[in-house]
Amino acid sequence: MDIFEVLEVLGDFIFNGDGTITALNGFIDALMPYCYLLATIIMVILVATKVITYFANPSSNMDPYVLVKPILVLSALFLYRPLVDFLIVQPVDLITDAVEAASLEATNIGNMNSFRNVVDQGLTAFADGDNNDGVSIYDFLQVSAALEFIHLLIQIVALVIIGFILLKQLVLKGIYLILGVLVLPLSLIPSNFEILKKWFFGFLSVLLWLPVLRIFQTIIALIHNAPLEGFAQPLFAVVMQVVMIYYIWNVPKYANFLVSSAGESGGSIVSDGINTVSSVYQMYGLRSLGKNQNK
Repeated sequence: MDIFEVLEVLGDFIFNGDGTITALNGFIDALMPYCYLLATIIMVILVATKVITYFANPSSNMDPYVLVKPILVLSALFLYRPLVDFLIVQPVDLITDAVEAASLEATNIGNMNSFRNVVDQGLTAFADGDNNDGVSIYDFLQVSAALEFIHLLIQIVALVIIGFILLKQLVLKGIYLILGVLVLPLSLIPSNFEILKKWFFGFLSVLLWLPVLRIFQTIIALIHNAPLEGFAQPLFAVVMQVVMIYYIWNVPKYANFLVSSAGESGGSIVSDGINTVSSVYQMYGLRSLGKNQNK
């Protein structure tokens, strides 16, 4: 059982539990009535404020859609898990399946288990002429005890980083899943709708870690199959270990780049587009207002 299978079993237990433990899904079910109550309280306060403001100043226009947003939020709470699955989980699963299918096609490998074995072999072995099985890099590094120790240290660091990243993703998935039921009612607070958008793109970014990791693993598998000879073979095997550590450590950053406009800027492409359209609309409105005043 490799680290991916271990984390899959762990994730299934954390989210679904077993016969005696309801796990995170049970936690969300217990939390949901309080979120309904919170959303209802905020909705009543919001509508009451709008009504009082209108009666205090009848000349002001009352927003006819004042109840639309609260109703949508209550509906989203009622359909929370199906909506999360439909809007976030299933699209990312499709992306992951597409990336994995492309990886298998590019490397000419039959299944993902064989693909992971090739990636592991790419980090620990190199081809030896006509011998398809390859020569273990340990045979090369055993010439020097210092090189063997460095190689072992690199492998330990790589294993720890991979486990840390995947476990961190599992924990963040649980945190985002729980935060969602709290974010929805809190988004009813005026000028606080941005929190819902940040939660959505944050959750999406975390789920994209796996397809990004598959892309890096595909590159490692392709490098492993490259027709290198001589000293370049063991040299690239060692270099690939260091490169893999670096890129795996930065997987969250690259996944965030997919849903942001500029890497660490934190602004999503969609939000930037909305802000751009709003700015253009405001500029057009001000320009039209100036023309009317001139007339």
